[in-house]
Formats: sequence, C-alpha cells, structure tokens
Amino acid sequence: MHSKTIELSHDDQFIKNIEDSDTVLTQFFEYDAMDSESYQLKMNSSNNGREQGVSEIIQQYMAGLDLSSEQLDNLKALSHGAKVVIGGQQAGLLGGPLYSFHKIFSIITLARSLKDKFSEQIVPVFWIAGEDHDFDEVNHTFAYNQGEANLNKVKYHTLKPPQNSVTHYHPSKSDLKVAVRDFFKELPETEHTKPLIEMCEEIIMTNDNWSDMFRALIHQVFKEYGLLIIDAQFKPLREYEKSFLKSLLYNHQSIDQAFKQAQTDVEHQGLKKMIQTESNVHLFIEEDEVRELLTFEEGSYKTSKSNKYYTYDELVSLIDNEPERFSNNVVTRPLMQEWLFNTIAFIGGPSEIKYWAELNQIFKVLEIEMPIVLPRLRISYLNARTEKLLSRYQVDTSTAIEGGLEKYKSEFIRSKASSSFIQQVEHMQKRQSELYKLLKLEVKGNNDNELLVDKNNEIHQKQYEYLLQRYLLNIERENDISMKHFREIESVLHPMGGLQERIWNPLQIMNEFGTDVFSRSTFPPLDYTFKHILVKP
Repeated sequence: MHSKTIELSHDDQFIKNIEDSDTVLTQFFEYDAMDSESYQLKMNSSNNGREQGVSEIIQQYMAGLDLSSEQLDNLKALSHGAKVVIGGQQAGLLGGPLYSFHKIFSIITLARSLKDKFSEQIVPVFWIAGEDHDFDEVNHTFAYNQGEANLNKVKYHTLKPPQNSVTHYHPSKSDLKVAVRDFFKELPETEHTKPLIEMCEEIIMTNDNWSDMFRALIHQVFKEYGLLIIDAQFKPLREYEKSFLKSLLYNHQSIDQAFKQAQTDVEHQGLKKMIQTESNVHLFIEEDEVRELLTFEEGSYKTSKSNKYYTYDELVSLIDNEPERFSNNVVTRPLMQEWLFNTIAFIGGPSEIKYWAELNQIFKVLEIEMPIVLPRLRISYLNARTEKLLSRYQVDTSTAIEGGLEKYKSEFIRSKASSSFIQQVEHMQKRQSELYKLLKLEVKGNNDNELLVDKNNEIHQKQYEYLLQRYLLNIERENDISMKHFREIESVLHPMGGLQERIWNPLQIMNEFGTDVFSRSTFPPLDYTFKHILVKP
C-alpha cells in the first residue's frame, strides 16, 4: 500500500489558524503548535513524579493482553519518565468510525517523529473514554453495501440502554454477535471475512464490558506499534486520582470562574463557544448506576437527575472510599490527563481541540501546564474500483472527497439530455419573465390585478421548472447504471455529506484490504501533516 497527500480547502478555519500560527488563536494555548521551539521546551520541562505509578496502573490494565516487546519497552520507558503523545476516544461498536484509528495513527506518527528528532523515547498513549455514558453515540456503526451502493446502519439493540459509564456496562454477548453478523452481511465476502468474524466473536467471548471489547480490538491492531492503552474509568486509576479529584472539588469555584472567563475571552475574539455544560462543579457522580452531574447550589452539591444533596465533607469521604463513582466532565478531563502524564502533545478531533481553547485559564488556576494541542490526521481510502469509476467519469478525487458528486452528476445528466429541449424551456422561462414585466406595467396601481399577475407568473415559472426537473429526472432514470456509479463514488469518498473517516468502520477496510492492512508491514509510513492523506493499494 502507498499514500499521498492531497490539498483540500479548509472548511474549518480554526484548524487553518493553528497551521498559520494565528495570534488571535495562539493566545488561548500555552504553546504554538507550529513553532519547533515549543517541542524543545516541552522536552526540557520537568516531570511530575507520577511516572512510576501511572506506568504500573497501565501495566495492570493491559495485564490480560499479549503485550508486544514494543509495548513492554514503552511501559519501562514511561516508568523512567519518558514523555508521551496522547489522545483518546469513546469506545465505539466494532471500533467505531475510522477516525478512531486515525487518531491513534496520529499519536503514533507524532511520537515516532519526536523520538527521531530528539533521540529520546516518546510513548504513544491512547485513553478510552470509558466514563462517558451517552450510549447512543457508540452503539452503532455503518457498513457500505457495494451491491446497493448504500450505507446501512448496524446497531447493537438493547431494551435497557445503560445510563452509567460504558466501562460498567456488560452487553449481551449473543446480541453483539448478531450485530457482527449484521455488519458483515452488508459486505462482500472476501478471504478476510471469516477471520475477521472469528476475531470479533473471540473478542466478545473473552471480554465482558463494553470498553474492554473496544480495548481488545485496538490492542490487536496496534500492539506492534508499542501503543499503550488506559481506560479513564479503570478502578485502580481512579484510586490513584483521589488526591486530584479532591483538589478539583476543593477548587471548583475557581475552576468554574476561570472557565467562564476564558469562554468570554474566546467569544470577544470572534470565536465560537464550544463547551455547553450546566455544571459549575465539572464532576460527575454515579448514583444507582446512573451518571449524574454535580452542581453547587447554596452551599450544597446537587445531583442532576436524582436530586440528592451532599455536603463537601460527604463528597470528600466518598472520593476516599468510592473514587470509581466519580468522573470528569469535558472541562476537568484535560486537567486530569495532564496531572497524570508528562505530555508533549495532545492529539484531538476538530471539536476537541476547540474545547481546549476555552480551558487555558483553568490550567493556570491549578498550576498545570497545557500541552501542545494538534488536530488528528485525516485519511481516506481509495480502492481500485472507485479509482476506476473516478477515471471513467473524469471526477477529481479531491473534489469528490471534499464536496461530493452533485456537480459531476448534474453535468453528466445534462450531457445525456437534449440541449435543444433544455434551451427551449429556458427560453420560455425568459419569455415568461419578460411578459410578466409588461403585464405588471399594464395593471400598475391596481392592487388586486397586480396580485393576480404575480400569482399567474409564479404558477407559470413553477410549471416550467417542474417540466425541466421531470425531464432531467427521466434522463437520470434512463442512465440508472451511471447513477449507481455516482452513488458508489459518493458513498466511498463523501458518505452522508462528509469525510469517509467519520462514517466508515475500520473493519470494512480490513475486510477489503486485508486483516493486516493497519500493520507496520502493510500500512504506509505517515508523516504528521495538515493535508489530507489518501491511502491506496
């Protein structure tokens, strides 16, 4: 396999501003991500003294996995103070969208690049957002059915979706197997299909909770890269975090004030506020298997759903005795991450890195340094069939990825239609407009007749538009094979109006390109870039 980079226009000005070191934006971050000196400063920064403890917890979390020599080396390096490149993601069904894998490739790629540059071990770390409880975000994926040229949703169905952290959720193994079978039914059977189904079913049978199944797949694919994995909701990790959880609780008013001030500053600079939260404590607590936000009201801490009240001392006692019941929200999660790890760079999705611009002040409140913040790599996969169709219809790949096929489809249909017919209809539309203007002059000053002429013109123009649309629709139906081809291209490169990596599942790529497609021996070596990466056989 090989890759190349292609230019797409920046539909997200925020990321373009990071690439351009725009001072309006960089003021909200500790470091300019495009300045090489930033990386040297982070390499020279002092460690936090928690390296050994964090390494031992990660080793405990990964104990049931067959660790590679690269992972063992990174665990050792981490315990000795090696710095990390880090990022995370929710535990999606069957790996979730492709961008979860791409985030990991971003972490691995940047860690390798920094290791080569500074001749020091840099450890790639991926955290699973196991504390998240929005099950609707992770209980489904999509499969592309080439025969139908359609994307079909595949969902894990349950009558009782969890309301607590997904790490605490134990799904039905039989129902998960049904979801696996439903997924692969949509795909063409290849030499890789059976091994992939067996791998998925083995993961289901040997793991019990939702996050551990996600962990097993991530580990299977990325272990040879030395990737270390940790679940944010891992109980021993929560035990280790007790002192900082109490610090977050104690300082919640200062944190909230700094957060709100940062949001105000962001908006004053013309940037859109991203984080929406009703909490002023910025911590969750689990009550009777339901994850609830804490809010400080009139001297007490109230839960968002069960309306229970706690005193400060009661919460401190709970943190001491049941820390696994607590978890961070979007505001305090980055703080916890940086308290734990000696991070050089954090890799996030487009929305994630925007969140960090609103958090700069709270890092200062707790005297924690913000890492360098970078967007993940963007990658699309192009198979031989799609490439052939692009050539056949003379479709530019970058345009297809970025904006879809509507322009090409419209031009194709018009090329198959009678230009004379279209011209005659358009001529009648023009004549109708001219006649309308003349008639309006004739009845000028008579309100009823002016309304009559307006309505009549509207009816005629709609009829001409209907005539043209139905005529072109008939041409489209007469060329149904080509229309299917356009749907194929769009479903592969611009599915559901967006990038492939936001919809497609990594198992689809493995089914087509090979079970080892993401391995070091097969996947093309990448460089960190703001450009779009195109991977082909």
